[in-house]
Amino acid sequence: MSSDNTLGRDVVFDYIYEAGIKYVFGVPGTQEIPLIDATTMPEYAVDYIPCLHENIAMGAAMGYARASGRPGVALVHVTPGAANIIGNLFNAYTSNIPVLVICGQQHSDLLIQEPLLGSDLVRTAGQYTKWAHEIRCADELPIAMQRAFKELQTPPFRPVFISIPWDFLLETPNWQEYGRATRIAHAVTGDPVGIEAAVDALADAKKPVLLLGDGVGEADAWPEISRLANLLGAAVYSEFQASRMNYPNNLPHWQGELLPIQEGIHMQLDGYDTLFLIGVNSHAQISIFHWKNGPIIPPEMVQVALHNNPWQIGKNYYSEVGVLGDIKKTLPLITSGIANHKGFDKAAADARNNHILKLGAQRDKAFDGEADRLRSIDADKSRRVDSVVPIAAHEVAIALAEVQKTLDKPITVLNEAFSIGSVIQKSLSYDSPDAYFCTSGGSLGFSLPASIGISLALRKQNRYVVNVIGDGSAMFHTNSWWTSSKFTLPVLYLVVNDAQYTSLMIGLGLIEKIYGWKPTNPPWYLSLGGPAQDFSAIAATFGIGSEVVSDARNLRGAIENGFKVIASGKPYIIDIRTDPAATAKAPVIDVLLAEKPGVDLDYVEKLRQIGPP
Repeated sequence: MSSDNTLGRDVVFDYIYEAGIKYVFGVPGTQEIPLIDATTMPEYAVDYIPCLHENIAMGAAMGYARASGRPGVALVHVTPGAANIIGNLFNAYTSNIPVLVICGQQHSDLLIQEPLLGSDLVRTAGQYTKWAHEIRCADELPIAMQRAFKELQTPPFRPVFISIPWDFLLETPNWQEYGRATRIAHAVTGDPVGIEAAVDALADAKKPVLLLGDGVGEADAWPEISRLANLLGAAVYSEFQASRMNYPNNLPHWQGELLPIQEGIHMQLDGYDTLFLIGVNSHAQISIFHWKNGPIIPPEMVQVALHNNPWQIGKNYYSEVGVLGDIKKTLPLITSGIANHKGFDKAAADARNNHILKLGAQRDKAFDGEADRLRSIDADKSRRVDSVVPIAAHEVAIALAEVQKTLDKPITVLNEAFSIGSVIQKSLSYDSPDAYFCTSGGSLGFSLPASIGISLALRKQNRYVVNVIGDGSAMFHTNSWWTSSKFTLPVLYLVVNDAQYTSLMIGLGLIEKIYGWKPTNPPWYLSLGGPAQDFSAIAATFGIGSEVVSDARNLRGAIENGFKVIASGKPYIIDIRTDPAATAKAPVIDVLLAEKPGVDLDYVEKLRQIGPP
């Protein structure tokens, strides 16, 4: 699209339009007004979604990108705006989410004079981008935008940052053709020599184990991983705090995520001889490490790696085999090669498989028993009216899973309730890798903003959107609810409100256990305490319906009511007052670890409740 009077801002929006992007998210600033004005032009068919903070705009663009399969776009203000996005820019970078960040810069003639709010924006944001650039003249815009969208749509999928002095948006570039971005066909099968080496290593393994990363979910490779796990009789772990559900959680081979400390990972991987890392992006997702205890991955294990990003293969530790290629295209060749390998012991693999099937059935029975227990509490109306049955935090996920079975359409779940994250992962049903969303970055305050973009992206896909979030995380960006209310986004928000930073309290206990250090005085700063946070009252200020639940007998009914509200097209917030002292425990997830001698399951389950440090 071009004409003699095309302005720089039109070049920008030609590329956004050609990419099929329907929404851009931002906080209005003077420098961005020409860009925002373009969203009022019907030929671009792009809506502007205003937010109350740049990190919300960034998180919303991140959610839109993940749910739509297209790049997200955030329009942010000069220096303070660029600084405000860093938390979710980091989350997008570590979670491989493509977002185009367009930052309005001061007038080009002023920059040398250090004007109000002016700064080196590329240096501010560039560390957490795939490419960052400041436009130096209007004529650069077509090249810069073409390059930006080429990079956004080629692995690894990460943010791109473009700073544009606002005067260039109102000039006409000397360029005749723009709007189209190069598309690189990137689903490339791995090298045959590497595939053969991977087959040899895995076929010879006596006790193999699979470690999956977000690259698996990105490739939509559930069926390929399942066939491999069944062939090998191999346990399946996920990288800690994965941003996708990288393996079906209803299959027995799935043991949840790696634990977030060195000692925990050593316990989980003890006894295995070969580790196959598939699409792993997060290699050191732990909070406690001692060099004297050796590497995170036990050094005696043979490591085999498959990824479409060479940086992630053997990044920290030596991989005996590294295969660069598309996961979905390459895995079937590895699986068939193992099946036909003369050294593959199928009988031993079948025995491993049968053992995993047995333990997996026991785990599922335990989860069913926990749901039965919660149903019996819900049905118990014999207690005095003034008696409250406290809610254990993990019961929120169990109750949600029970209600899910009655719904008329699937759900997409955003998880920012780290202390119950493992139960959210196991108890609910997910029909695709992207039906679950977290972030690998761990910067708090992502899920309320991301729910905006996800809800908009899924508006026509007949799905429910549910955000399960801890109270500490929610307080970062409750102002996201302004946008949710303004655009009537039907999201169910379940706020797990225990008035403390639970994962940090557990982390403090680990520091005491491992380092022998105790705080000088009681850590009051990890308990939110007073004043009590009333998320229902906060919801009312944004005109959003809500309720408070503090009795386990009312939990399921509240969630059922919440779904009725969002089915009518409105957002709804449930402030769930959980009791940290509640004694109910969630069932064990990692059943293979649980059967190892000497493992303290209470300790392991506490490790699973740790979130970002």
